Amino acid sequence: MTRNILEAVNKARELFEIKGFPGDFFSRLEEVDYTDKYNLILFKEDIDKLSGFIGYGSNGMTVICVNYKRPLGRQNFTLAHEIGHWFLHKGKSISDDDSVLGYSSDSMEQEANEFAGELLYPEEYLVKDYYVAIQQDLFIDINREKLGKYVNELCHQYCLSFEMVLRRILYKNRQGKQYGTVRKEIEKALGAKIAERFDGDFYIPNETLPQYQKLMKPYVELQKKVDYLIDNGKIGKATGESIKLRNGVKID
Repeated sequence: MTRNILEAVNKARELFEIKGFPGDFFSRLEEVDYTDKYNLILFKEDIDKLSGFIGYGSNGMTVICVNYKRPLGRQNFTLAHEIGHWFLHKGKSISDDDSVLGYSSDSMEQEANEFAGELLYPEEYLVKDYYVAIQQDLFIDINREKLGKYVNELCHQYCLSFEMVLRRILYKNRQGKQYGTVRKEIEKALGAKIAERFDGDFYIPNETLPQYQKLMKPYVELQKKVDYLIDNGKIGKATGESIKLRNGVKID
């Protein structure tokens, strides 16, 4: 990891007051009024084949959108990836599909991936987790089921996908290219697919749960701002209602 990426990660930890790792980054942001504090608007929307994007308003506001129709670990990494763009490539509007998250030949995308990986799963924690796996002989073929259970625990701890955690653990053990084989062996040992054996709602989007729905905060914020303009005579009521409708705000 280059020095500028590590410096950007440290700045992000300081800005968001992260000690160690954030876990569910969405929950961390919701603990504060991030719109006013960070000049950031965060959306969760169904954006088809995109995992997320980042853009900027004329007033300097940063807008990040994450596709809620992705598993929670993927959403979390996407959020950290877009924030990586914010710190490393500020001012550049970027759209990201699934193919660039985690691994990419594009230099900016790879920088954002490295930023997200270090922010969500810092190297010092990866090293500790790796040594636990070594001590418990989890890389031995006969212990594939135990390895799968251990990786699942880490996925929930760091709020990351099974693929992301397993790849990083295997890479640390110099087995990065064996990911596909090892995953198949884990599922064979478990007797089921990962999402079937463990917490399905963590690995498969379930739109009955709040983490797989739109974030309503940006719409509430927009409604407050429009109502303020109407109440203070800056715009007419009809104009205000039109703005709300165009931006997905329901009018009672």
